[in-house]
Amino acid sequence: MKKSLGLFIITLALVVPIVSAFAQSFHDKADSDKDGLVTSTELQKAIGDRYKNEDADKDKKLTVDEYRAARQKNFDDADNNKDGSVSVEEWAIYWCGTDKDAGKVKKPVKMGKKKSRAKLMDANKDGKLGKDECVLFWSGRFVDLDGNKDGKLSREEYMDKMKEMAKMMDIDGDGVITIEEYYVSWLGKDNAKASTKPVGKQKKPGIKAAPAAE
Repeated sequence: MKKSLGLFIITLALVVPIVSAFAQSFHDKADSDKDGLVTSTELQKAIGDRYKNEDADKDKKLTVDEYRAARQKNFDDADNNKDGSVSVEEWAIYWCGTDKDAGKVKKPVKMGKKKSRAKLMDANKDGKLGKDECVLFWSGRFVDLDGNKDGKLSREEYMDKMKEMAKMMDIDGDGVITIEEYYVSWLGKDNAKASTKPVGKQKKPGIKAAPAAE
């Protein structure tokens, strides 16, 4: 009996860290009604919550330093097996909650001043983001971020890219990424304007992302 109990405790000790390591993905957090699809309204709320979490000193301003620190946490959270690098499967699970077909994606998804995440993610242009679209987008981002194309994303590769991204997101170059600039990065310029209007004056949301920086 004691031997069986000891074996159970050892097995539980091995399993619990693995389960807890897989934190809820961004897609699953955003999908508030748990229907498998992220609407524009759900995405806007998730992005707003993400901005608040990354604002370490809670002054309602996201400095470039805070942004970079948040990106380091992204990497560490995605590195599920803690080997110092991130695979495309780990990356897809971190963002989407599934790695189905992640390894099949070979085409890089590049970001730029005229591209927003929402526009690139919504592959079928229906205004909703499914998990397949999520995996396609973030796996493509992985391919782009993997500078030496060895199938692994190192911290150095990722943080080098994030330095560039911080500059791109800080549209006015003042060292602070405002909530408006953050929304532009994710939703596009037009939808960002709608997202930052006072409650009650917002336009009916949709993911028709206009040109934007990441």
